[in-house]
Amino acid sequence: MAEILQGGVRDTLQQVDNTPTLTTKFAVTNITEDYALDCNGNDDLLTADVLGTLIRELIKKGVIDGTVA
Repeated sequence: MAEILQGGVRDTLQQVDNTPTLTTKFAVTNITEDYALDCNGNDDLLTADVLGTLIRELIKKGVIDGTVA
């Protein structure tokens, strides 16, 4: 069984050339909501739709920072 990781302090800084900076914001455009992914399929557009949906959900929950247009 996989270990469940949760809690703790969120790291909001990243190192760029040994200088702490704010984390990158994600920007998702042309999103088509899709929650189903066939992992045996070979459709890049479907994979992109599912990834865009996941990023949007993480932004809505405050896990990551970004915009969806």
